[in-house]
Amino acid sequence: MFKKLLLVSMVCFASMSSYAGTSFKQDYKELKKTTEKKIEVMDKKLEKMSEKVSELSGEAKEELEDKYDYLVDMKDSLKNKLADVGDSSEDKWDVAKDKFEDYVDSVESKIDEAIN
Repeated sequence: MFKKLLLVSMVCFASMSSYAGTSFKQDYKELKKTTEKKIEVMDKKLEKMSEKVSELSGEAKEELEDKYDYLVDMKDSLKNKLADVGDSSEDKWDVAKDKFEDYVDSVESKIDEAIN
């Protein structure tokens, strides 16, 4: 009886562990898909900003070019940061995901602020 109970407990634990891994992978796929869509939107906004830069001259152009370059670097870093989040362990997943989403929001808001 004890052996059966132990066996059932082990099977339940193994299936729960398997589910947690699947959920983690699925969450990462969803995060990646969402981030890729956001990057596409950011690219379009940065393209508009680039057009504004080409219309300016002098000091205003230099300032906007610097801001543009900074924002492009931030946007480009999202792909690397996304890969880092995917490499995080399951127990650190929630924290890593939250930090990454905050960073994405920050990049988005800085781009929006710059084009308005």
